[in-house]
Amino acid sequence: MKILNRYILKEHIGPFIFALAVIMFILLMQFLVKYIGQIFGKGLSFVTIIQLIMLNLAWMLALAVPMATLIAVLMAYGRLSADNEITILKSSGISIYRSIRPSLMFGFVLTLVMVYFNDQILPDTNHAARKMFQAIKRKKPTLSLEEHIFYELSNFAFVVDQIEKPLPDEWLDLGGLLGPEYDNHDQIDRLKNVTIFDRSDPDVTTTINAEEGYMVYSPQKKALIFTLFRGEFHELDFKKIEEYQRSEFQRHIVNIPAKDFELEETDSNYRSDREMNISQMQAEVEKNRTQATIQADKIKEDLAQNFKSIDRLLELLNNDTLVAEVARDSIPEFTPVQWRNAYLKAMRTADRHAVKMKTNLSLYSNYKKNINKYEVEIYKKLSIPFASLMFVLVGAPLGIMARKGSMGIAITLSLGFFVLYWAFLIGGEKLADRELLSPFWAMWAPNVIVFFAGIYLIWRAVRESSFINWDRLKKLAKIFDRSGSDSTE
Repeated sequence: MKILNRYILKEHIGPFIFALAVIMFILLMQFLVKYIGQIFGKGLSFVTIIQLIMLNLAWMLALAVPMATLIAVLMAYGRLSADNEITILKSSGISIYRSIRPSLMFGFVLTLVMVYFNDQILPDTNHAARKMFQAIKRKKPTLSLEEHIFYELSNFAFVVDQIEKPLPDEWLDLGGLLGPEYDNHDQIDRLKNVTIFDRSDPDVTTTINAEEGYMVYSPQKKALIFTLFRGEFHELDFKKIEEYQRSEFQRHIVNIPAKDFELEETDSNYRSDREMNISQMQAEVEKNRTQATIQADKIKEDLAQNFKSIDRLLELLNNDTLVAEVARDSIPEFTPVQWRNAYLKAMRTADRHAVKMKTNLSLYSNYKKNINKYEVEIYKKLSIPFASLMFVLVGAPLGIMARKGSMGIAITLSLGFFVLYWAFLIGGEKLADRELLSPFWAMWAPNVIVFFAGIYLIWRAVRESSFINWDRLKKLAKIFDRSGSDSTE
């Protein structure tokens, strides 16, 4: 039996690796198409792009493994059935239940591995990917100067009339005038007729003109460094317009802050539900449940106090004798202005109670939604890995009954079941968010449905009844082909 187990498991390895690679490639292409505008064109290094892609491969792997499992099982048993090896096993006294056992072991091991992966590895990679995405969004594209184009950066603006490459011999003379930031002189241009507008002081406008200059970005200073030669300062103070200042310089350095040119990740301790492991989310559930209980107690207390006042008012209004006594004793003592003030005070008190009730109800509702959100994510981290085991129950009998081992059929059937599974999963999550379905059933219902579908298919496979009649499908295909050719003629 060990030889049989190894043989059947060996049939899974190749299709699983191939299917996993194909699915990961599809998901990766979808990711790149979606975020190509945010990743490329910002001067990111190749290492940074690869790091971002590697971090996002984690959630792709979590989705791809169950689907690759279904494809592998379908192809494995489809080949065994097509080569009549399943028939030989049954004639040797080995039932289909026994034949499926190695696949169940395969799915169980994958489930355990993916549970650990989803709980311990995926949250950290999601957190790191989110921080990197935020840093990329803040990063501005690398500055590429063009002639006669105004550039605005921080409180500065500048324009260059002419850009040219210095000759190698000229760098020998410039080496002592330019700073160490200009060591990579192959990428440095000579700027002719440079004009810089400094608006860092709102009351003073400073204009700098230079016949010649050089610009480089300094990662240490996080600034654009302009080294200018033979120029003028023009300074105008709007509070003292008569004190216009003009001065000349032979060499001057201007630093323009440009920290957004660097990719900087902020140290953020905040984590969303998809960036937490199960223990962290359980702690959040308990915290929100405690706060929800506190808000519920406040609501009950407010209701008790308000209804007590309302009951007292109704008692007074229903008691004619008491109303008459109150009217006889109280009304003469109040002027119209006092009555109006009392009315306004009562309305303000009622409004204050209404706002307080709405606030408490809103807080209670938010805490309940947070509880549902975290519980949904907890069950999702467990239910999706278990899909690998459930898909074995579906894939094995489908492969046996289909009697085909081709990749196309396996992918088609796998896509159908996986789309159905994912539709139930997304729909359940929406229902749980609206508190129409418990988080447990929202996430586990797809697995339960696939489980019973698998049991039914195994029963059909044991009875040797074909689930898919390929001969009928071929006849239907021929009929449609003929009808299509007739219409074209």
